[in-house]
Amino acid sequence: MDIRIIEKIPCLKKANSIVPINKGFSADQKYIIDEQYLIRMFSSEFEISRREEYHTIHALSAYSDYVPKVIEFGSLEDLNLSYMILTYLPGEDAEVSLQRLKEEEQYSAGLIAGGELKKLHSLSAPATVLPWYEQKKQKNDHYLVGFKKLSLDKEIKLMLETYIDKNEYLMKGRPNTFQHDDFHPSNLLINNRMFSGIIDFQRMDWGDPIHDLTKLGFFSSRISVPFTRGIVDGYHNNGVVGEDFWELYSLYSVMHIVSALVWGLKINREQYELLLSYSLDVIRDHDDFNRVIPKWYES
Repeated sequence: MDIRIIEKIPCLKKANSIVPINKGFSADQKYIIDEQYLIRMFSSEFEISRREEYHTIHALSAYSDYVPKVIEFGSLEDLNLSYMILTYLPGEDAEVSLQRLKEEEQYSAGLIAGGELKKLHSLSAPATVLPWYEQKKQKNDHYLVGFKKLSLDKEIKLMLETYIDKNEYLMKGRPNTFQHDDFHPSNLLINNRMFSGIIDFQRMDWGDPIHDLTKLGFFSSRISVPFTRGIVDGYHNNGVVGEDFWELYSLYSVMHIVSALVWGLKINREQYELLLSYSLDVIRDHDDFNRVIPKWYES
């Protein structure tokens, strides 16, 4: 770490240990301080949105003990850097650690994760946020323009476009709440064989809470089906998972395929092919979206 940064931030100046974290897609510079704190540093051009993230994490900590506590937010103007300091949540990301757990432990971890996510969805969106149907349709229509240009099987494209057209009405009147917007095993922690935290709130948004579960079939189920089933059951407090939930889940899964493929091609061909293989798995799980409940949940 740059000595100029250490000299300007008191908790770094006093630290005995500063360990970098290099994993993840975020452009943030991340360091663990004395195994107690996490500092995230980023360009000051993002200060407004990251300050909103910081205050939102603070609000969320009132709903769940599985999110970090906020400590400090500041800027280093001469370096064009801003930073936030949070409490450090111990553990290993679930994408890696789940494979070492027994199936019942995987399910139990998912059960807690789903229940904690449900608590976070108690945080309502600011009044200035557009109605969910309006904002989501606008985003999806934008992605559909790029999706139509993809060199993808015509029947698959027609199937997905038709499904959205017939079902997007389901989004009308849906609540606007906090969305983590990147809820999958890489951002969930396991410590001592138990679920221990939710991290990386950088992509947070506001909208239909069910949309937060949209990546379960895309990323989570391929890591651990018991964990993923546990998330759904925990989210519903181990009660009945209704048809209305699955209808929205399926719609958002289709929309996610559309956006993921368009985004993937913009990154590179290799990323596109990976996301295409994931998308085809999701399509198979839903029998070409002739069923709303995915096979992995009923297996």
